[in-house]
Amino acid sequence: MAGIIKRGNKWIAVVRSLDGKELRKTTGIDVAPKALLPGTNKRAAMAQNEARARLVAEEMEKEVRYGVFDLEKVKAIAGESAAALKAGRNGMSAGKFLLDWLEGRRNKRGAIERDGVAVRRFLDFLGDGRNMVLTAVNKGMAKDFVERELERVSAGTVIRYVSTLSGAFNVAVERELIPRNPFRGVMPSKADHQAEKQLRGAFTLDEVKRLLEVMPGEWPDMVRVCLYTGGQRLGDIASLKWDQIDLEHSFLFMTTQKSRRRMNKPIIDPLREVLERRLACRVNEFVFPLAAMKHAQAGGRSDKLSTEFTSLLRRHGIVEDEPTEAKGDRHKLASKSFHSLRATAVTVLRLAGVSPDLCRFIVGHDSEEIERVYFRPDAADVHDAMSRIADGLK
Repeated sequence: MAGIIKRGNKWIAVVRSLDGKELRKTTGIDVAPKALLPGTNKRAAMAQNEARARLVAEEMEKEVRYGVFDLEKVKAIAGESAAALKAGRNGMSAGKFLLDWLEGRRNKRGAIERDGVAVRRFLDFLGDGRNMVLTAVNKGMAKDFVERELERVSAGTVIRYVSTLSGAFNVAVERELIPRNPFRGVMPSKADHQAEKQLRGAFTLDEVKRLLEVMPGEWPDMVRVCLYTGGQRLGDIASLKWDQIDLEHSFLFMTTQKSRRRMNKPIIDPLREVLERRLACRVNEFVFPLAAMKHAQAGGRSDKLSTEFTSLLRRHGIVEDEPTEAKGDRHKLASKSFHSLRATAVTVLRLAGVSPDLCRFIVGHDSEEIERVYFRPDAADVHDAMSRIADGLK
């Protein structure tokens, strides 16, 4: 809460910013009035000035912390000539608000690293415009930012940026600094996102066999567990714990990190063989302790593990870079990644005649539209299917 102190014959406001810094600014109000109206008691006039100074100090703290400054109220309290009117005429700048918001998230795990990139990219986009008042940031700027970033990084990365910035501006709306969130409803289109997904194909079964032969360490068993559980994501495999596994009743329990979907997976015989072998040399609570450690060190994200897997694919000649997809700072996309095993699982299930509904249940997709994205038969599969049609006509 704002306070006041005396300095000479002036009341000084003592306020704190969101990051706890103490600031002192003159209220422009005298401790003792220089002149008294006839019949006015000096002590009463001084008490009135002190009360006015406290009200001005409160407005100053609102300006410092939230960019809110009731100019008319301060005029009524302090008068036109008060030094307090110099503060907050233009409100909080966009840059100051976003940096203060980011600083306030310092104690949240991974927030500075994750959210800091989004804030820095947006401030870089604004350039000198970062000094504009917060209320001047509009939806057109948000859309232009998204379009520019799509030329530089993947749609998935842009979605993370927008999620961060939308969260920040929601705070501004809650504090009544701005009337509406400029990032609300601003996202890369589904076409942008799905087009990138389509760039990466499914592993053929021959390629999977090669993965199992050449991959080092825990990777072959991680590939097996991924496929034997219906193509589960890398983060869910890396963080799999023994208390999620019931070998006695042949069930594996999993809550996916991405969608928080609760899934119970039957343990088929090949999966049981892998788990029993790993259980025999168990070292801690995780099925894949090394992968779990790397996943935890990355703040619960799979980026580094995914990069390691893709590097191994390149080293063994299973994939090559796609140079035509590199734009700006965008990383060159490999044609396949660990996530491609998810498409492999869908493709194998569908080609085996598994119904779309059952396939979605096994893999954990939310809709038929998403499941179709992951169905990627190769040329040989298509040739075989077409041959069956022709055979049926004979």
